[in-house]
Amino acid sequence: MPNVTGRFGPYAPPLVVGIPALLAALYAWAVFVSTFSHPGVIGLNYNAPGSDWMVLYGAAHQALSGNLPLIFDGDRFTAYLNTAFAGWLTSPLEFRPWVYPPSFLVMLAPFEPLGFVGSYVAFQLVSAGLLAAALLYRADRPAAAPWLAAAALLCPAAAVNAVDGQCSFLVAAILVAGFRLLGPRPLLAGLVLGILTFKPQFWLLVPVALAAAGRWRTLAAAIASAAVLAAVSAAVFGPESWAWWIRQTVESYASADPKWVEFGRIWGNSVYACAVLLGVPAKAASLLQTAAILAAAAAVFAAFRSRMAADLKLALLLVATILGAPHSASYDVVLLVVAAGLWLAAGPGPPSLLRWIVALAFWLSAMFSPPALSVPGRFTPLLLAGFIGIVLYRSWRGLDAEPRAL
Repeated sequence: MPNVTGRFGPYAPPLVVGIPALLAALYAWAVFVSTFSHPGVIGLNYNAPGSDWMVLYGAAHQALSGNLPLIFDGDRFTAYLNTAFAGWLTSPLEFRPWVYPPSFLVMLAPFEPLGFVGSYVAFQLVSAGLLAAALLYRADRPAAAPWLAAAALLCPAAAVNAVDGQCSFLVAAILVAGFRLLGPRPLLAGLVLGILTFKPQFWLLVPVALAAAGRWRTLAAAIASAAVLAAVSAAVFGPESWAWWIRQTVESYASADPKWVEFGRIWGNSVYACAVLLGVPAKAASLLQTAAILAAAAAVFAAFRSRMAADLKLALLLVATILGAPHSASYDVVLLVVAAGLWLAAGPGPPSLLRWIVALAFWLSAMFSPPALSVPGRFTPLLLAGFIGIVLYRSWRGLDAEPRAL
């Protein structure tokens, strides 16, 4: 089917793609709205709006109140959340530990004085604004940038991010802004990318990309930025906060405690989770996860050594980041939607129907998450690997020119 053009230009999807995409987004945002009064009435039961933000806000509140040890005890912290937010929750939380490094507490601290509801709304608006600004800045296809920004903020994954009170808008904003700053502001790019260490699983491939591109000053700036953020957190909350977090992180991944296995690994979208849910033994699934990380790193290295277009490199990085991440969730599909948009806009003419269908698969993948509840979602890593393969193949064939260097 030909693309719909008209007043929307070549970036409007064909009806066969646009209609299901629109319906999926309307449904996801209807779930968001209904969660305020009747959680679970038309979809996944999120318990209450901002149930993940309770963890972020609660940790910041306790840390600033001098009760830091509480947040590194998963059971006690969950009990605290159930007591503090009993009037907001529709049922007690089962297990919601704090899993982020102390550096994230520094970033959350400015929002804490706003209270739970005020900080929840403010963080979503600020992070959404940052993502939109990043997507509009130095885009390879400026005409497509506003549409991509709108898509990223209105897709089903964006609704999940909003209802959970998560930080995927911020993660995507940092990655997009950091790599688009490489050309004009390499040191600033590093300072921005270093902030992403607040979610280490999404920072894994950043050094690979920078090293492959020969951006050593940017890599040094990123490491320095991360170190400064860590030092500030240690100064504010004490160096023991890092010792507690490192110990908890190591123990949680090695732990046989069913709570940590279920909520820390299985209740996610990682290669490990999908493999286990498909019947692969846990040890073999861990090997597959390691292989996914190495393959994602190799793909990013190859892309950033190539002459493919800057936004295509960024698209591949975003997809490889999700493929290799030891843990991700449905709200992180925002990164895949951004990647799909960059890929659609990269061609010299209107995107082909095949590209639109792949983009639709990315758009809908949040609807088939978590894989623990959806069998189709367990095959998402194959979709991501296929996308990476297509981008690299086209680069090898010289089919995607580079309008400007990254």
